[in-house]
Amino acid sequence: MKKILSTLILMTVLLSACAGANSLDGTKWALVSYGPAENQTSAIPDIFAYIYFNTEGNIEGKVGCNSFSGAYEVSGKTLTTGPLMSTLMGCESPIMEQETAVMMLLNGELPFEIDGENLTITSEDGNSELHLVHTEN
Repeated sequence: MKKILSTLILMTVLLSACAGANSLDGTKWALVSYGPAENQTSAIPDIFAYIYFNTEGNIEGKVGCNSFSGAYEVSGKTLTTGPLMSTLMGCESPIMEQETAVMMLLNGELPFEIDGENLTITSEDGNSELHLVHTEN
């Protein structure tokens, strides 16, 4: 009986410790495509565009020629970001177009879905999506 009770207590403690964690904490994602769901634009192949969600509630990355960072929170299947800060280097087209489109979407209360190694983040208005693939933890 003591063994069962000890096991239940240990399981409760472990589950409680995990309760504050979310599915994005400590994950890094590479951009695959962006834009309207029915007409996605592929990410520029020669640019490693990525988003990293650290375990302290900060998001950072690079989706063009500038780096960005800011705060994020997850509640259920909603990602809340912003305000995001970015460096201000000028980029050539189409790099700047990609960066602008991604950064415009990546602000506010955003529905998201993880399906295996794939992450989809949807804009607040539901008209645009980011498609990313898991790269590392």
